[in-house]
Amino acid sequence: MDKRDAVVAGFRAEPTGPDDFFRLGPEDIAEVAALEKRCFSMPWEERQFLLAFEQNVFSVFGLRRSGVLVAYVAVYHTPYELEVLNIATHPEYRRQGLAQRLLGLILSIGTKMGIENAVLEVRRSNAPAIALYEGFGFVQCGVRRHYYADTNEDALVYARPLGEAEQSLA
Repeated sequence: MDKRDAVVAGFRAEPTGPDDFFRLGPEDIAEVAALEKRCFSMPWEERQFLLAFEQNVFSVFGLRRSGVLVAYVAVYHTPYELEVLNIATHPEYRRQGLAQRLLGLILSIGTKMGIENAVLEVRRSNAPAIALYEGFGFVQCGVRRHYYADTNEDALVYARPLGEAEQSLA
């Protein structure tokens, strides 16, 4: 088991308190997919999550409140790059800092894993997400023209180096 595997494996599979951060697994696919459908116009289907969970470079971490999944972050991680795929917060729990907490925690995990850079894509029109990412030091480094099939909207590509600053966020 390398450093990356050890860090990811070190997270408990079940929360122990309110708003506890924990790693989700294939057994949570239905719940993750249901939250995904509430949050995104082009949600992943359960089958897509199943295929992703079969890859050791895919992880999902979540927050539960009263036993209900209220937010999650899905990522791909390689030795050099952490790609934030989605951060989803249940509509009834938005504006409470959950996405900020998840992003801070996942960047801290990436740093502990020795990953050098984080990247993500975001819809050009998603001003709240852009503000969140820029608040964490992400800088726009590209555009994927007409990326989103449902609206033909551009995806903005953001990146940032990982480092010691994230250690204090976890």
